[in-house]
Amino acid sequence: MATVFVRLALNPAVLAYHPRGGLAIWNWYLYTYLVPALAFFLAAWLLAQRDDRLEGAPLPRLSILAASAAVVLLFLLVNIEIADFFSTGASLTFGFLTGQATLAEDLTYTLAWALFAIALFVAGIVRPSRAVRIAAIVLLLVAVLKGFVHDMAQLGGLYRVGSFAGLGICLALMAVLIQKYVLPRREAE
Repeated sequence: MATVFVRLALNPAVLAYHPRGGLAIWNWYLYTYLVPALAFFLAAWLLAQRDDRLEGAPLPRLSILAASAAVVLLFLLVNIEIADFFSTGASLTFGFLTGQATLAEDLTYTLAWALFAIALFVAGIVRPSRAVRIAAIVLLLVAVLKGFVHDMAQLGGLYRVGSFAGLGICLALMAVLIQKYVLPRREAE
């Protein structure tokens, strides 16, 4: 699992192995990242059925590491699919990293990060995990800051108002989820 994770997450050459295809979402990136992510989730579930602590190692349980790696691969997949959708030509280009992204691409990244953070937060509520909820809140904070600092500078008029409304809805949804599901559990403990 470590080798697959390092190869997919830390090796930028994996994005150049195959030229971009004609389909935007249903492509080899989806297969390349989704299958290992699902395998990592399955491994995490199987490892959680038994004691998977490493004796004498300061690492968390193997099931937690596998699930965390799966979430990272899914987040990378979301960003790769956005870059693939907005790329032109035979190679994948990340316009957000180079500063060449269009407004639509920038807003898509922000919205995808916010939705991913909300989904991650819900997962942290369903399978009670404080670390997952904190990671989701941090990712949502990054998405909101990107929206306010980077995206709002490019918007004008009603688009800026709509973007403020969308960010407000995301933040309100997170506040409701925290108030309804997280705080009552904490008080009960």
